[in-house]
Amino acid sequence: MQLFYLKNINSDFLEGSEYNHCANVLRNKKGDVIYLTDGEGNLYNAKIFDIYDQKVYLKQMKKIKSYKYPKSTSVAVAPPKNINRVEWMVEKLTEIGIEKIYFIKSSNSVRKKINFERLEKKVISAMKQCNSLFKTKLKGFYSTNEFLKKYDFENKFLADINSKNLKFGKIREGNSVILIGPEGDFSKNEIMSFQDNQYKRISLGNMILRSETAAVVGGFLINNSIQKWLAWVSNPGPSP
Repeated sequence: MQLFYLKNINSDFLEGSEYNHCANVLRNKKGDVIYLTDGEGNLYNAKIFDIYDQKVYLKQMKKIKSYKYPKSTSVAVAPPKNINRVEWMVEKLTEIGIEKIYFIKSSNSVRKKINFERLEKKVISAMKQCNSLFKTKLKGFYSTNEFLKKYDFENKFLADINSKNLKFGKIREGNSVILIGPEGDFSKNEIMSFQDNQYKRISLGNMILRSETAAVVGGFLINNSIQKWLAWVSNPGPSP
């Protein structure tokens, strides 16, 4: 299934990059039936009515399926300096089904700005590539104090290389988040603030991971609660 993104599902045309993908890359034509999502868990199909003026006009829009987000999982991360690594991270977090990505400005952060427009394109591309009906939401850019004041979660974890705890424990029903620090890690004061706000320190294994890799690993683990994989990471051997 080739999927297209239409933010305003009440609109009757595709434009911009979605027009280009539909008309020029895939060479869809008048009369073809295509599939669309609004990124909110809904799947539609529609027939191409016409193509002109750099727009793909649609008719007979019909909702096929509608889903609720299976569980609310988020990653809050101080992004790396290299923009290519940030984009890779956002792409992979979208692919594994993370609902929200919060960008954090740590006192040790090198990157101070985020180009959200550029990252939104990566999110949409990744969502379509893996046929997901949910568009990962990008939030931020927050200082650690702003983040703690603005958001709270039922299950709160802090990835910490110095922690020996490899178990998430029982994850309660509700929203979950894992915090990932910058290349130089969070400051001692920031870590204390997280702990004061009941963030549980968790190890992602003995290997030192890049921050973007840690974000994907942490997101995957919290999203799936895979304790067996955690045990393997702490003692590498044959894949479980």
